[in-house]
This record gives sequence, structure tokens and C-alpha cells, in this order.
Amino acid sequence: MSQRIRSHLTFANVVSALCLFFVLGGGTAVALTGSNTVQSDDLGPGAQVKAPDVAANAVAGPNVKDLTFQNLTMKNGWVGNCFGGGVPQIAKGVEGVVYLRGEMCRPSGSSDNPFTIPAGFRPTKEQWLTTDQVNANTGRLIIFTTGEAFVIDDIDHASSGAAFTSLQGVSYTLPF
Repeated sequence: MSQRIRSHLTFANVVSALCLFFVLGGGTAVALTGSNTVQSDDLGPGAQVKAPDVAANAVAGPNVKDLTFQNLTMKNGWVGNCFGGGVPQIAKGVEGVVYLRGEMCRPSGSSDNPFTIPAGFRPTKEQWLTTDQVNANTGRLIIFTTGEAFVIDDIDHASSGAAFTSLQGVSYTLPF
């Protein structure tokens, strides 16, 4: 039997077996130099660094701009800060992302149109955005290119949006 194995043991078979081993399981890893540091040449083109990836107070200087939020004007019986979550506000980041925050409810009236997005923040395509509503229900906020926003109730819970709609974490991207 050992004679039979030796007859198949050629240089080409050994090299191909080693190559297969390295391809399937013997991969390599490259570590960054330093401890918890990243230099600009460590990132590839178009790499995105997000807020959770950055330590507190690690980034400062003239290239960092805080978001400036402005209040949205409520209408049609809608009001903000119903349960202490803040008045509905809007801001736009330098990268073209529009951020909403705050919360709202409709104690009077029947319109599902709580506000109009100001010029400069309006999307170029209709936006369907997920929102949290009363009792952990999931609803939608539709923003049309005209800036008109409409609250859509959770399909199984009528009037859940009017009782409470959170804008926290709701965002969309404008074209560059």
C-alpha cells in the first residue's frame, strides 16, 4: 500500500495539496499598528465611519459640525412633546442626510398631515419611513416631494399614530 501512495506522491501533487490547504484554512490576517487607532491610509476609498465606531471626544476640530435642529411647525390639531419626548425638529447633515427627532400626537381633529417639511429638506422622491407609535406599534411617515408629511397607522391598530408617533431615529438621504 505504501508503494501505491509513493507512486502518486509527485512534486505537483505536494504543491497542489499545500496550495489547497492555504486557500481553505490557512488564511492570513493583517493588524493595524498601534492600539485602538486608525490612520487615514488604513481606510479604503469610500469607507464610512459611523458614530458608534468613534469613541467619545475622540473627534474634534473645524471639520466636525454639529447638527443644527429647527422646530417643525405643527398643524391640523397635531402637537409635539406629548409625553416628554421633545418637540418635532429637523436637521440636515453635511453628507445630505435629513434627521428628524421629537414626538407628536393629535389630541384634536382628524387630519393625518401633522407638518410640512421646510424647503431645503424636502426629498426629491416620496419617502416611506418607519416610526414607532403608541404601545410599541409600528407605523409609517410618508413625506411627499411637496414636503407634506402624513402619518400612517399601524395596520392592526387604528389611530395608533394619532395617539403617539415618535420621530426619534427617523432619517432619509437627499441626493448630492
